Amino acid sequence: MLGSYTREKIENWVGDFCSSDAMGGFSGEVREYAADVLVAFLVAACEARGVEPEEIEEADCKQALLGALARRQVPAAGKAELPALCGSFLGQLEDAGRLGGGRLLGAYVRALKNAFADATSGKRKPVVRPGSRIGRNDPCPCGSGRKYKKCCMRE
Repeated sequence: MLGSYTREKIENWVGDFCSSDAMGGFSGEVREYAADVLVAFLVAACEARGVEPEEIEEADCKQALLGALARRQVPAAGKAELPALCGSFLGQLEDAGRLGGGRLLGAYVRALKNAFADATSGKRKPVVRPGSRIGRNDPCPCGSGRKYKKCCMRE
């Protein structure tokens, strides 16, 4: 859990971004809830490993975007813009001298656009077996040397 100072710092950073010209490229729907979404994103990224906002890495951003942010209730019209919003925010943090490598993190978050769309769709991915199916006449995978049908198939 983040301390009150860290949370206040995050809210100040988000407030600076939301009042900047960088928000001009986003739709009106996104601007309405941008502050709440960005605070939730950065808090989730910090809580992923229990680090300060200046120390977040790609894995933290990925977990925050595909986890907490994908489950967040946001109007469907602007949900597709969230990776771009978070990416712009991270880039602006680097411009302000608050986050080293922010532009690179922003580009990484923008690249997760398709994974974010999959995570928000709610559809389950099919289970894919790593190998082919074991046939009745194939050698048994237990290593006995017998055919599968005579060994472990009936278990």
